[in-house]
Amino acid sequence: MSKTAPDVVVDWVEGYTFVGSDGSGHSVVFDANATGVSRGITPMNALLASLGACSGMDVVAVLGKRRQELTSLKVSISGLRPEFGYPKPYTSISLKYVLTGKNLRKKFVDEAVRGSMEKYCSVAATVNARAKIDYSYEIAEG
Repeated sequence: MSKTAPDVVVDWVEGYTFVGSDGSGHSVVFDANATGVSRGITPMNALLASLGACSGMDVVAVLGKRRQELTSLKVSISGLRPEFGYPKPYTSISLKYVLTGKNLRKKFVDEAVRGSMEKYCSVAATVNARAKIDYSYEIAEG
């Protein structure tokens, strides 16, 4: 199946700064910070953030369907890359979910997080072909 219109367009601004935009008018600024000027997130950190956001959306959706009262969700993501050579893809990625809510049931949190990582998150499915992904979660009352 071929598409005529791109999903995203990336425009060069200057130096190593680029702006990525989708067809809905949303934008994100990227920068490699190679010149000491940091105007945006690096592409590799954007990949980690995309993984966390994709999975977070899944977790929120599943817990909502399970009528869990989630009040806060934070996903911390870190990745390991080779120190030398090119390219430098992530070889492993770790996610830690910190969920806060009223009477969150561990069973449903586990179902939501595991389901996201193993079944629903398209970013995880894309990255998982290259990097080993592990995850953990912590539940806080509140």
